[in-house]
Amino acid sequence: MKIYKVMKFNHYIYSLIASLMIIFSACTPDEYEMGSSDYVSGDLVEGIAYTVTHDADNPNIVYLKSLLDKKYTVLWEHPQGRSQESEVTLKMPFEGTYSVTFGIETRGNVIYGEPTTFTIDNFYAEFVTDDLWTMLSGGVGNSKVWVYDNGQYGYCSGELSYGDPSANTNFGWNSFTSNWDPEAGQCGDNDMWESTMTFDLIGAANYSFYNSTTNETQTGMYTLNTDDHTISFTDADLMHPDTWDARLSDWRRNLQIVELDENHMRIGYTRVSGAWGGEWIEVFNYVSKEYADNYVPEEDNTVVYPTLADDWRDYVEPKTNMVITYNLSDDTPFDWCNMDGTLKGITGIEAISGIEDITLELNSNEGTYTLTDLNSTTYSGTYTLDDSGLYTFDDNFPEITLSTDGSAVLKLSDDNTLRIMQYETDARSGSLTDLWIGSQELDDQGELYQYLGYHFVPQSSSTVKTYSTTLNFFDTSWSFINSDPVYVSADGDYTITISGSSSAPYGIYLDMEKILKDYPNLDIVIKDIQIDGTSISFDDTRIDRTTGDAETTARRYVLNPWWKPEEDYKAVVNNYVFSSSISVTFTLILDNGTPFISESEE
Repeated sequence: MKIYKVMKFNHYIYSLIASLMIIFSACTPDEYEMGSSDYVSGDLVEGIAYTVTHDADNPNIVYLKSLLDKKYTVLWEHPQGRSQESEVTLKMPFEGTYSVTFGIETRGNVIYGEPTTFTIDNFYAEFVTDDLWTMLSGGVGNSKVWVYDNGQYGYCSGELSYGDPSANTNFGWNSFTSNWDPEAGQCGDNDMWESTMTFDLIGAANYSFYNSTTNETQTGMYTLNTDDHTISFTDADLMHPDTWDARLSDWRRNLQIVELDENHMRIGYTRVSGAWGGEWIEVFNYVSKEYADNYVPEEDNTVVYPTLADDWRDYVEPKTNMVITYNLSDDTPFDWCNMDGTLKGITGIEAISGIEDITLELNSNEGTYTLTDLNSTTYSGTYTLDDSGLYTFDDNFPEITLSTDGSAVLKLSDDNTLRIMQYETDARSGSLTDLWIGSQELDDQGELYQYLGYHFVPQSSSTVKTYSTTLNFFDTSWSFINSDPVYVSADGDYTITISGSSSAPYGIYLDMEKILKDYPNLDIVIKDIQIDGTSISFDDTRIDRTTGDAETTARRYVLNPWWKPEEDYKAVVNNYVFSSSISVTFTLILDNGTPFISESEE
């Protein structure tokens, strides 16, 4: 019992000592001073807490200096913005009386003193004579208004450009490589186009941002770092649409000027990660309002012709098949074409009955043709084909009405020519499957402005038409892994595989090229998805049906990063981490009776 009592007493002594040590350690002077301020607002006055002094040689240079212990984070509010450094140098070009407010930040609270003032007696032009100031504001005593670049002013294609961070390791002044320059409207705000931002050097470096979406105006000041080519704002944001707010945490500090001249400006930043994707460089494109209001596009009198592949003759005039018979397509026998050969997609003009019976036979060995109309009347003659894709026929070539309203007529141009607009080949065999040739159409001034294109389908080839299908993966850094193509031609089951690995999946999609043109009612049903050889669960009804980069490409988004609700996407994305392969098995149905993309998905 005696031994027990001694041990118990010692235990109490040790516990008491430990408790006292904890109490004393919790009340150290540093903790006390940082936990609750030992200053009040009245203490933070000039001459005691800080100093404001003019440079002896140049009174337009003003030095702000904290006199407090460096353990305090100081807060300055001064004419050129806000700062947290203990010492700040202001270069003040304009005469006037200015105020400075000094504060400190502790763990307990933030305290500011009453503002003090200083005076600048004379204007000092050298601080604002750099070309950057002049191009931005118009120079001392002037102001300049900037608007979004809508792609119509000869500079950028729209208000935004995107840059891959890996290709922009030296992102800065005159150093930006874009990987995507979309057309205007990328921000998705149709009301933003009347927004303006105004910079001036009238008595100060003043700035305002009028937001035409909200009809609100922010006013403040701006500063330029002419060495780093960055711009910062006080009390106002860089002009940007409301739809872009969340993509950057601070729209006011150290924004990178990428390009600037008298007429256009580009300002960029690295966006934060979010529903829009990972970190990426985004650059806003602007033009001066004066330039925009007076812009007159230069007349381009260059005649544009369709661009044909270097080996186009190998398909149009193959050495192994010198006589090719074409029929007008019974699906899309004609359409109007842009100057570059792309189709305008004009609908609502009805073709005459039996139009597919019109045939054109071309003998490339002899340079002869035979055209047969709906009445089985034949017209024969000679033709030539030059290296630009221009057919020239003799005078025996007829005119044949192709539409019920008479607006579409098969005929030669005034100079007896027809130009190859475009052609398509089978992905597997390389055989020609479609040939579009066009007749010139002139405007009221006699200028060529479009073609009427005729869609001929070769009948001499027995090759079954196939469609290239690929499976495509991209990660959160937008690095792609693509499968080898699988060629499909008929109903059935197919499997396609990506080889590689990734721990950061973002999106996966299956593309079947050119098939929607021939089979708009097709369906692609996902039957099985295997990750590293093991099947995973999925819901085919949640896998989007859409078009690919071309309107004729059928796309199934196996993993869609823009899938809503976002929580459902986050719940499955990690299922697609893979170390060797991703395989997708699908059933192709060429005619499912309903369009591949329903009206609700369009």
